[in-house]
Amino acid sequence: MVIYDKGLPSLPDDIICEIFDLLDIKALKSCSLTGKALSCSTKPFLHRTLNLTHRSGILQESNAPGRWNELEGLPILGKRGLLQHIRHLSIVLSTHGPLFAHDLEPHIQHLHTLTNLTNFKVSSLDTPSFVPKMEEYFGAFLGTLRSLELEFPRGDHEQILYFICQFPNLRDLKINDVNGHINSMRNGGPRPDIKTSPPLDGTLDFRLGIYTESESDSMGAQLILSSLAALPSGLKFRTLKVSECTDNNLQLLVDACAPTLERMELTGEQFGASFFTKWSVFCSPLSYNSTVSGTPPYPPLNFKRHPRLRQLEINLTRGEDTEGAARWLSETLSTVTSNVFTELTIHVPPFHTASEDQTRAWNSVDNVLDRLSQCEGVTLVVKLQHWVEEGQIETDFPLMWRNGRVTLDMPSPYMEDELIAGVPLSIWLAAQPREGRPPSIGTLFAQEFIHFAQINGG
Repeated sequence: MVIYDKGLPSLPDDIICEIFDLLDIKALKSCSLTGKALSCSTKPFLHRTLNLTHRSGILQESNAPGRWNELEGLPILGKRGLLQHIRHLSIVLSTHGPLFAHDLEPHIQHLHTLTNLTNFKVSSLDTPSFVPKMEEYFGAFLGTLRSLELEFPRGDHEQILYFICQFPNLRDLKINDVNGHINSMRNGGPRPDIKTSPPLDGTLDFRLGIYTESESDSMGAQLILSSLAALPSGLKFRTLKVSECTDNNLQLLVDACAPTLERMELTGEQFGASFFTKWSVFCSPLSYNSTVSGTPPYPPLNFKRHPRLRQLEINLTRGEDTEGAARWLSETLSTVTSNVFTELTIHVPPFHTASEDQTRAWNSVDNVLDRLSQCEGVTLVVKLQHWVEEGQIETDFPLMWRNGRVTLDMPSPYMEDELIAGVPLSIWLAAQPREGRPPSIGTLFAQEFIHFAQINGG
């Protein structure tokens, strides 16, 4: 109950919550200083987010030694009685080691205070150590959690999915970088049986990581995707966001959400290609063949069984095989048959010299876009990564932008970093000597960069 100052008009709690939801942190702090009533009312909003990281600043009052000093923020806020207001909790520790169950053991009593937690993000969590003790550590918010983000989760696909399924009302799920799969297999651990699964009817965000080259990481991604599609209660995600996924099990996941899927975002250089791009210190791309079980080029997706699909966003700017990307794109878009489809956004990779094969492949994309543009209420947007002169658009990007059915979005020419001899213009200008001044460290580095780029073919 909120105790109001004498003479202050009383407002219903739901109206107060609606008003304070519109305020930022600065405004909430100002309100908390105006009187006892507003101080009590703003406290749940000021302390609804807790970030336990080495940058959070909570540890200024604590010099306690320990393996994870970031976790000392829990007892500090617990003494002040603020943990009950936390709704969003993020635990991102300063080192790269895994977070085991025994690391959280000294803070179990404070975890039990988080009874209103709805969003939980945790990095490098060792799921096998928590699987037998979920109620002991996370029992206070097992039923209240709605969104879960696992960054660098440690464990095989069964252990990670069992951990996820212990939150019965979970709607949104994000998995970022599936690494440590092979380590968990070696370490063993419990083999749980998943009998029930949460609703999972919000957003799934799955990211493998653009610098992943380990076969074990890709194997873990494949197993998680296929196992997600086979959960006991099924999947009802309305939004799918997939980035840098290298396996062929994505279609299983897409089909599992077919009755409910409304929006999908795809980002990756592997669409239409069978190689990755690795960047060295000097940003020089080195291409190599994928080692993931000799997988063929990424197959196109099929959306014929998705009657509720409304929006589709595809980002192909990280790939170098523009011809293969065009083929993949035309085959995928040709399967979009939803009657409620309203928006398509394509991020096109830059290609400076278009060959006949590239032109032919992108013309097939043109035909598919022409069909989609004739549907009532459909918005088509093509985004370019670089500014292109008007005369070059028709030659280098043979799409149907001139007829007005497709909106072309590209950066301003004044913001564009043009290439001179394969080198970005900003670096080329920085390398030019300035009259009457000795060369700076930036100038020397830019000159070395240009020399490196030239001897490596731009």
